Amino acid sequence: MLAQGVAAAEGVTRVQQSDGSVQVYDHTNIQLTGDTLRLRSPDRKGVLYVESGACSFVGSLQRCLPFMTTLHQHGETHQIALEHGAVYMNLTDSAHHMPHSSQRLEPHAVLVLLHTARGTFVSVKGTMDAAK
Repeated sequence: MLAQGVAAAEGVTRVQQSDGSVQVYDHTNIQLTGDTLRLRSPDRKGVLYVESGACSFVGSLQRCLPFMTTLHQHGETHQIALEHGAVYMNLTDSAHHMPHSSQRLEPHAVLVLLHTARGTFVSVKGTMDAAK
């Protein structure tokens, strides 16, 4: 399970399609409830739900593996098949290095990395502002 309770954040989403085209969405609303992340587009027209399980700690960072991803957009719902992915959360008050990387995850940050079966890469990074 991810964090207990509810946490909210605002972040940046980067989507790289299999053809190499890239879209960046600032001000993505991120909400964590139990083991489900809800990523809402800034125009509020699309929501991506990422359900995770198999959580463990890598040093001070919590890492969970997504097992189901669903996109709600334009009145339709689509299951997104994943090749692989991970959700990292830094629940501490200090920055910590990502595993096998020089990149650091800032305090109270969430990082979502998804690779879909169709070859799309999705990354979302934000900082949680509250937990209830």
